[in-house]
Amino acid sequence: MASVTRYRCPVTPEDCPTSSRRGFCQVHAWERLEPVRDFLTAEPDEPEAADVTPQAPLTSAPPTRLQTAPPGRAPDPAGRPEPAPIRIALVLAGALVPVRREGDTATLLGRDAPDCSHVPGLSALDQISRDHAELYWLSGHLFIRDTGSSNGTYVDGERITAPTRLWPGHHRLRLAQDVDVTVVELDEYGAPR
Repeated sequence: MASVTRYRCPVTPEDCPTSSRRGFCQVHAWERLEPVRDFLTAEPDEPEAADVTPQAPLTSAPPTRLQTAPPGRAPDPAGRPEPAPIRIALVLAGALVPVRREGDTATLLGRDAPDCSHVPGLSALDQISRDHAELYWLSGHLFIRDTGSSNGTYVDGERITAPTRLWPGHHRLRLAQDVDVTVVELDEYGAPR
C-alpha cells in the first residue's frame, strides 16, 4: 500500500488548502502546516487489483484538491491549479504585520490597532495615532489610506491625503515623521523574500 505525505493546516484542515511541502497555511498565515500521511487505496467501486491496467508510477507531486474557477472565469483546460495569491506583510518596529488578502477587511495600523498588538514598543510611540492608517485591496492592487492621523502617513516621502497604491520594492512607507515601514512579499513559508 503506497502512501503520500501531505501538509495540512491544524486550524481547519478540511477548509484550508493542503501542500506537498512544509510551510505555513495560506489562510491562517501564522499556522505551520502539519504532516499527514495519506494512504492510496482503490475505491470500493473500482475493479479488483488483478483487473486494473498497470499505470506509470507516481513521479510528480500528488494531485491536489480540485479547484473551481472563480465566478465569471473559465477553468483552465489543462486542469492546472490557480497560482497562489501574493501575500504581503509589513515590517514595523522589527515585527511582521501580515496584510489581509483581497476580499477580507482592511489591515489596520496604529497604537491601538488589533493587527499591530504584537509589535513591541508600538504603544509607546506617541507620534503614531491610535488609529493611524489602513491597508486594503481593490481590484488586485494594494492601497494605503491615512485614517485622520495627527502626524500623517508618507509614501515615497510625500504625505498622502487620498488612498495611494503600494507595492513591495517600489514604494517607501513611513508613519509620522520617523517610523519607517517596509512592505515585503512573503514566500510560501511565510518569510519575507
